[in-house]
Amino acid sequence: MLVTSTSDLALSLNTPPKMSSFSSQPIVIDGKGHLLGRLASTIAKQALSGQKVSVVRCEEINVSGSFFRNKLKYHAYLNKRHIVNPKKSGPFHFRAPSRILFKAVRGMIPHKTARGAAAIRRISLYEGVPPAQDKVKKMVVPSALRVLRLKPGRKYATLKRISHEVGWGYKDVVDRLEEKRKVKGQAYFERKEAARKLRVKAAANVPQNETLAKFGY
Repeated sequence: MLVTSTSDLALSLNTPPKMSSFSSQPIVIDGKGHLLGRLASTIAKQALSGQKVSVVRCEEINVSGSFFRNKLKYHAYLNKRHIVNPKKSGPFHFRAPSRILFKAVRGMIPHKTARGAAAIRRISLYEGVPPAQDKVKKMVVPSALRVLRLKPGRKYATLKRISHEVGWGYKDVVDRLEEKRKVKGQAYFERKEAARKLRVKAAANVPQNETLAKFGY
């Protein structure tokens, strides 16, 4: 189940969408507070069914388990290599949070088939919130939220901290841009709220017309 964070609008993501619930526009998911594996499975299922999905704030995605344990697991993963030249044939170990989520999703999709390759092209992943998604309503996936799926008191880590520890160099840049975006967003909300109050006040001062009232105006 996927719901918006600001309204009661809901869209099921646990089953392939029907024609009535299929969105021609990309679904934008706010990755903050979601568990990595559960979110990846939902994204993979939607992409395979034909839905375009964008995920913003990938750096705020959570991973169950302590930070130290996850760091050791990732360092062990970085040591995996081929017997041939790794610079040419890989495997390539990306450090960015969006690429960590991408590899988790790709592992759940038959990406070497035409259907899987098409599904991969429907997925867009970002650190922070780019301008194109800034004014778009964000959604959450309740079945993947940490506060709903992880027992209270359990340890967890964020992809931002793990990526930063293993070589991702843009943590401070993303944090700085996010602070600017939040300040601009708050100013935009205050202007919008002030304009709404003025409209309500103006509508209340308009004299009632009996003829128009008969037609519901």
